[in-house]
Parts: sequence; structure tokens; C-alpha cells
Amino acid sequence: MILSEIASLVGGHLTGPESAFDKQILGVRSMQEAGPQDLTFLANPKYRPELPKIQAGAILLAEPFPGLSTPQVVVSDPYLALARVMQVFYPLPSPRQGVHPQAHISGNVSLEEPVEVGPAAVIQEGSRIGAGTVIGPGVFIGARVVIGKGCFLHPGVVVREDCRIGNRVIIQPNAVIGSDGFGYAADPQGHRHKIPQIGRVTIGDDVEIGANTTIDRATFGETVIGAGTKIDNLVQIAHNVRIGEDCVIVAQAGISGSSRLGHRVILAGQAGVVGHIEIGSDSMIGAQSGVARSLPEKSRVSGSPAISHKLWLRIQTILGDLPGILGRLRSLERKGGTPGDPAEGRDDHE
Repeated sequence: MILSEIASLVGGHLTGPESAFDKQILGVRSMQEAGPQDLTFLANPKYRPELPKIQAGAILLAEPFPGLSTPQVVVSDPYLALARVMQVFYPLPSPRQGVHPQAHISGNVSLEEPVEVGPAAVIQEGSRIGAGTVIGPGVFIGARVVIGKGCFLHPGVVVREDCRIGNRVIIQPNAVIGSDGFGYAADPQGHRHKIPQIGRVTIGDDVEIGANTTIDRATFGETVIGAGTKIDNLVQIAHNVRIGEDCVIVAQAGISGSSRLGHRVILAGQAGVVGHIEIGSDSMIGAQSGVARSLPEKSRVSGSPAISHKLWLRIQTILGDLPGILGRLRSLERKGGTPGDPAEGRDDHE
């Protein structure tokens, strides 16, 4: 791909000698690795002083760097531009081999050509697979599953019976879609009796699900993952959860049963959400936060239990001073003073 085509693709302004506009670019690499035929990028201004050292054939960046001999493609968002370029250079593999002879395909399965099914994959009766989908080695697809067009299921993925997966969905190795929800009823003696989970999981278009993530089927109805949502590795999503569109769920987060997330919610690493609550659209939940109650739209919370992110930051700055503050407070109380209400001015979800 020539450099001027890359600039056009990302809507960028190309600066440098005109002779470089037709330069052939063969790949994309980091600033440290890029060579004369590679494109690189600067998304973090922290690394701007390193630019004179690069050996790349061209660079994506937000602000021109005067005096740099390397051709520059100036764009408003270099990281977004990088994503668009890399999707061209490194697309998902297209189906190649058809059905491997060691795959097991049950009766009444519909494969819309072209489809690739790898060795030791299993597709059970009544399932439908859309055109352009790749089913990797060792994937298990249960009965009556529907998978859309252009999906990629990496090795070891499990999609259990009756689940629905949209178009262009990527599922990383060993993720499990449609495992039983965690539902039990206790008798008077304290014995736990399993409640059969007879619902399903429905996943929208353009979703990506990380390795070893588990999404439980609903007890009744559906567990829903909205279109465009990206889920990291090792995430647990319980039965009857409903996640909106374009959300981001980071590694080791957990969402308990029947909770709902609006659109564009960010749940950072190791955050936890209790069951039967709602988190409004455009909210951000900080890493290792514990959300125990519903939150309105555009909330920003951190900590466990989760409180306003601004308040949490203020608390972090004084933690080391708390022993001294407590001593002075007790001294004030002994002298007859009255401390103010510590909750004054507090906003728990700003």
C-alpha cells in the first residue's frame, strides 16, 4: 500500500518530500521496531522526544514534528487511524479449507459457503453458520445455534445450545458462551437444588469476546451482549445480564445476575457489579471497584464500595495522613469541639 493511499484512508494530511508520497509501505510496527518500509504511530505525546531516533518509513501523529525527515501523516486521532490501517494490513483470515475431514458435523446443519471448520470441531444438529465464518480447531457448537456472517471462533471455543451470535463476532480461545447460570434453591436442611437454566445467550454484531471469558445462559429468556461491545479475557457475565452497545469490559471483571449496563459503559479491570442493578449509559467504573447499587447515566465511580471518582481520589491523597488526623480529631473532641459532618458535600456517583 502506498503512503498517499494510507493518508487518504485515514483522512490525514501527508507532509514530507513529494517523492515519498508514492512510497510503498509493507507493514505496521512500533516506533522501536519500524524499518524503512514500515508505518509507525505516535499516540502518546510522552514519546514525542523519541521521534528523531525512529527508522520508520512514515509515521501517524496528531501534531507535525518540525525537522523530522520521516514522512508524517497528520491526523486528529492517531490511535483510531492506526486501527483502520491495521485492519487493512492484517485482516482476519478468510475461510480456506472448507470442512476438515476430522470435524464432526451432525445432521440438519446449515453451512453457508464459504465456511471453514477446523479439525476436531463439533457442530450439533440444527445449527446454522453464516458465510465467511471460520470455526477453529476443537470448537464445540451445540444444537440449534445460529452464528452470523464473517465470524471467527478461535480454537477451543464453546457455544452451547440455542445461543445466537451476530455478524463479524470474534471469540478468542476457550471462551464459553451459554454455560449454565448459577441458580440454586435451598431446602430447609440447607441442601442446594439446581434450577435448570433454559434460556440462551444473544450476542450482537461486531462484538469481541476475550479468551477464557464465560457468559452464562439465562434462566429464562436471554443474556444479551449489545452490538460493538468488547469484552476482555477472564470476564464472568452471569445469567440474564443485559449489556448495551459499545461497552468495554476489562479483564477479570464480573457482572452478577440480572444486572443491566447501558450503552458505552466502561467496566475496568477486576471491577464487580452486584445483581439486579442498572448502570446508566456512558458511565465509567474504575478498576477493582465494587458497585452495589444502581447508577445514573455518566457516573464516574471508583473504590469498594464504589463512590464518586472525585471523592475517591481525594480519599487516596489523605490515606497516609489518617492516623495523625484521627489523633487531632480526638484531641479536639476532648476539648469540647464539634467536628463537621464528613459526608458534607459528598456526591457518590459524579
